[in-house]
Amino acid sequence: MTRPTPEKAKIHALHGLRGLMAWWVVLGHISLAFGWHIPLIDQNTLAVDVFVLLSGFVIAMLIDRKAEPYGQYLARRAFRLFPLYIVVLAVSAALLPMQIEAWAAAPTTAANVNRLKLATNGWDHLTTHLLVHIPLLQGVFPRGVGPQAAYTIVGQAWSISLEWQFYVVAPLMMWAFANRRRWPLIVAGAAALLMISGHFTGAFLGAKIIHFMIGMVTYQILKRSDPFSWAVFVIALAIAALWKGGAMQIVPLGIWAAVIWSSAQPAHSNGHRIAAWIGRPAMFRMGEISYSIYLVHMIPLSVFIYAFRLEGLTLLTSQITVLIATLVVTYLISVLTFRFIEQPGIALGARLTARRENESK
Repeated sequence: MTRPTPEKAKIHALHGLRGLMAWWVVLGHISLAFGWHIPLIDQNTLAVDVFVLLSGFVIAMLIDRKAEPYGQYLARRAFRLFPLYIVVLAVSAALLPMQIEAWAAAPTTAANVNRLKLATNGWDHLTTHLLVHIPLLQGVFPRGVGPQAAYTIVGQAWSISLEWQFYVVAPLMMWAFANRRRWPLIVAGAAALLMISGHFTGAFLGAKIIHFMIGMVTYQILKRSDPFSWAVFVIALAIAALWKGGAMQIVPLGIWAAVIWSSAQPAHSNGHRIAAWIGRPAMFRMGEISYSIYLVHMIPLSVFIYAFRLEGLTLLTSQITVLIATLVVTYLISVLTFRFIEQPGIALGARLTARRENESK
């Protein structure tokens, strides 16, 4: 079997990493539902940090390699995010009454108390929440404005709103990165977002702007023949991430550094083993469906918790059954949604933007 080229090996490794992080989020949500207190797994927002680093890298690469008008770029990004998101949003909204019963019957953990509060809030103010959630604007509202809009209906979609905000400004950031004389502009902009982020939820771009920038600068390091100044930049950003997010930021930053370093090593070397393992075909496939895994998993989890509410969810056997059922059904749904929603949505976006480009010539 022929080895993939270094470029393909890197892409495969990043896909595999995305899949691993998606399953980390799923396991974390299940563990929090049952109060298992699994070290690190429960802190699944760290996996989201890795997603953000990945997004910064991939979008920087896309903008750099595919020069296209801003409107065309944004339309393609919208067709990547919105088709599946809108379907999951609609299903989740319809299931809110069931979710209320499910989280009320679940073990009384801090996570479940909060989930019950959010589901009730979402149902009581459904129209307001939908108006905010449909355009993925839940992350731009300051704290206290709106009834907890960032986390209701589809709780994990807070990071999708964050992603959408990044897509909007990423071309401007790449423009600033292109000339070192403009670096003060991007630093000042990031600092401003950081300063006001305390008035918003974690779904606001300023909360993760450092991580997006680390991903973007990482791409620049791998692209450049003289990466020294970029390396200094990314070290400064990593220190800022640790200062803002605390010592646990060592985990996502360490994972990111290890995968990027390993993917850059020769294919036959020991250093490439990490990238080779997470870039295997099975892992690559998980990366392909990772967006579906991330978005849909709370639906089967809440459905199975609701179904088992009379079976005694405090029993470990019931919890293990819900665990296995959630993992299996999440995977099966994700395969289907990737095939019949994500891929057609991406293809439609590509066709429409290509047609518009041809018409403008």
